[in-house]
Amino acid sequence: MSEPALELRGERFRTFPLMPEHGPALWRLLEASADYSELVLGRMPTPADANAVFMAGPEDGTEPGDKILLGIMSTNQSTDASLHLSGVLDAFRNYPDPSAWYIGLLLFSPDERVRGLGRAVVEALADTARASGARELQLNVVEQNVKAYRFWQARGFTEVRRWRARFGERESVFIRMRRAL
Repeated sequence: MSEPALELRGERFRTFPLMPEHGPALWRLLEASADYSELVLGRMPTPADANAVFMAGPEDGTEPGDKILLGIMSTNQSTDASLHLSGVLDAFRNYPDPSAWYIGLLLFSPDERVRGLGRAVVEALADTARASGARELQLNVVEQNVKAYRFWQARGFTEVRRWRARFGERESVFIRMRRAL
């Protein structure tokens, strides 16, 4: 049985379950964050990438399982998610095992990246995962995304392993990171 929808809140942000009707807002976020797609995928984002976020599992070839897909809005924004998303969180309960939660994507629009929302969202997710019985958070980051790697290190994540794989148009070195809760 699937867990109930999850919402995270903080002083500076709120989240809500991202639904297919929010697709246009997600597409605008991906389009505004084209630097991320170019760095990680080796190409500009497409509308199909927004649709894929709704269906994607935690890693290539895996099913969505206990997917948590949240739109993120800063608290100083309008409450209408159709207007503007500050970010998106794609996470998974019980992956890769029942003691872990996995972060598939945490992406913010460029104008929100240095305002501390990422840190606040990660801490809220960690608190929620811990309260649900998880013992760790895991994620993958590509080697060329140096800012993301440093962000995750600053949040207490440590490197577990590295491997080479193709993602989008680019072959990359992937880095698995974990954080004990």
